Amino acid sequence: MPGVYGTHQYGYPAPYGPGHRVPAIRTSVAGLGTALTILLGLDVGFAALGTAGLAWRSSLLDGLLDDPGSVDPHSVDLSDTLVRIGDGLLILTMLGTVVVFMCWFWAARNNAEAYAPNRGTMSVGWSIGGWFIPFANWVIPCIVARDVYRGTMAGRRPDRNPDSGGFITGWWWASFVGTYLLMFGVSSANTKTQDAVGPTEYLKAMRSLTDAGLIALPVLAVSAGLAICYVQTVTKTQKQRNAEGDWYDGPGSRAAQGLPPMAQGYGYGYGMPIPGGYPMPPQAQSPYPPESPYPPQGPYPPQYQPRYQPVTQAQGPASAPQQEPVQDAVPPQYAPPAAETQTAEVVDDDPFATPREDLTPPA
Repeated sequence: MPGVYGTHQYGYPAPYGPGHRVPAIRTSVAGLGTALTILLGLDVGFAALGTAGLAWRSSLLDGLLDDPGSVDPHSVDLSDTLVRIGDGLLILTMLGTVVVFMCWFWAARNNAEAYAPNRGTMSVGWSIGGWFIPFANWVIPCIVARDVYRGTMAGRRPDRNPDSGGFITGWWWASFVGTYLLMFGVSSANTKTQDAVGPTEYLKAMRSLTDAGLIALPVLAVSAGLAICYVQTVTKTQKQRNAEGDWYDGPGSRAAQGLPPMAQGYGYGYGMPIPGGYPMPPQAQSPYPPESPYPPQGPYPPQYQPRYQPVTQAQGPASAPQQEPVQDAVPPQYAPPAAETQTAEVVDDDPFATPREDLTPPA
C-alpha cells in the first residue's frame, strides 16, 4: 500500500503524516471469519443440546418433587450426563471462539481503519484491550464493533446513514450483554445447590438452577447466531474490498478509477474530493465597490457611491487658489444666551476716614 501523505491524487492533506503508521491490509480476515463462523455454529449446537438436557431434567425434577417413586433413577442419570456433555463441549468451543474472535476482531478493525482512516471512535488497540477492563467491557467492544461495521461499509451503501453502526451490531451486542447477565443468575443458583441441606432442599435448588439455564442457554444460542450474521457481513465486504483494492489511496479506490464520488466527509480520510471542487456557500454581496489602491473609474452603478473623487490635473498655467475653510454659523435656537453686564459700585466703609460724632473716645 503506497504512502498517503500529500498524495497527488487528492490534493488535500491526508490524515496520516510523517511518524504516523499507515494501517496495512490483512488478507487473512476471510480465513479467520470462516473459522469463527464454524466455532459459533458449534456454540449454537451445543447450547441447543444443553437446553434439551435441561428440559428433560426439569420434567424429572417435577416428578421427584411430587412423587419420588414415580421417576426412574436411570433416567435422572442420563439427563445429568446429557447436560454435562452439552455444557462441557460448549465451554470448550466458547474458549476457542473467544481466541479466534479476538484475532478476527483486531484484523477487521485494522482493515476498517485502512478503508476509512481516522474515522473510528476508538483506536485499533481497543479491539483487544477493551475486553479485559471490568465493567467497561460491556461498552468498549460495542463501540469498536460499530467502528468496524462503519469503516467496512464506508461508501458501499450510499443510500444509508454513513454514521450508522448497523442494526445487526446493536442486536448482537444486546443479546451478548443479556447472556452475560443471565450467566450471573446461573452462577448464583449453582451456589445455592452446593449450600443446600437435605434432599428436598437440594431438589428445589436444582430446579431453580435448571430454570435459570433454560433461559440463559437459548439466549446464548441467539447471540451466537447474531454474531455469525455480523461476522459474515463484515468478512464478506472486507474480502471483496481487499480483492478490488478498494482502500484509502488503493489501486481500486473510487477516486483512482474515476467512479462517482462517495459522500463528502466519509470513506476516504476526512472527505473525498468532488470533481470541480467542494460546493461553497453563497457569499453576500457588499453594497460598496471593492477596495482598490487606485482611484475608481466611472461611470458608477446607481447602488454604488464613490468614496473619493478622481484627482485631475489643473488646466492652464496656474491652478485656482484654494479657499480657507469657513466655520458654519450656529443656528439661532442653539446659540448660547448673551452675558449680562454688571457695574461695580464703590462703597467707602472705612470708619477712620473722617471723624464721626457718634463715636466717643474712651475716657
